[in-house]
Amino acid sequence: MNSRIIIRTLNGVFPIIKPHGITSAEALNKIKQKLCQAVGIGDGCKKLKCLLHGEKHYIVQCQLGTATDTYNETGKVVMEIAYDHVTEELLKDSLKEFRGRINQLPPLYSALKLNGRRYSDLAREGVEVTIEPRRVFCYEAHLTSFSPPHFGLCVSTGPGFYIRSLIHDLGQAVGSCAHVRELQRTKHGPFTLSDALPEDRWNAEQIIQSIAKFRNIVNRYYKEYKMASWKDKW
Repeated sequence: MNSRIIIRTLNGVFPIIKPHGITSAEALNKIKQKLCQAVGIGDGCKKLKCLLHGEKHYIVQCQLGTATDTYNETGKVVMEIAYDHVTEELLKDSLKEFRGRINQLPPLYSALKLNGRRYSDLAREGVEVTIEPRRVFCYEAHLTSFSPPHFGLCVSTGPGFYIRSLIHDLGQAVGSCAHVRELQRTKHGPFTLSDALPEDRWNAEQIIQSIAKFRNIVNRYYKEYKMASWKDKW
């Protein structure tokens, strides 16, 4: 396809499935390398903010008894605590503490920034930083599996919520520690997992089709977000 046609056509928003083991930024770079064009393209860039405020659904697999500095399986083990006392009922009861509006401390290893630099980069350089708790919302969190030390959850959240922090804090709440082993986002705003492009479909033709498919949905979602924001101001 002619590159000028691609640039004119790639103007919108499309969902992807991020491969396991890479960051969102790394996934974005992979697409840039293939297309030489940004994601959340053209007018789509200004609409990405509204999607960040959308409801998100997750399936997460976790492990009791071990904590890491990143709160997930990629990090360095920093603590090991017995978990023999943790029962299915204790986990279910403790989860109730994290539903609704709560104060949550984001992970140190995150994309949040201080003076234009990511906390994760500062942490790797040994720079001490202080992270303040944030008000976030958890619509639902329930146990889907329990086979110690492993357990699974289904979680539905609002913006700014870190699943890694939830699992870290939940481990402490049951008198042990825990980290995320696997995490998959199954819904984000108007998009579901079945809507998202896997890595083998990150090409111009598939992306153009995806943008066209969701253009009206994204436009409607963006208008509703702007209207809600305007009402909140008044």
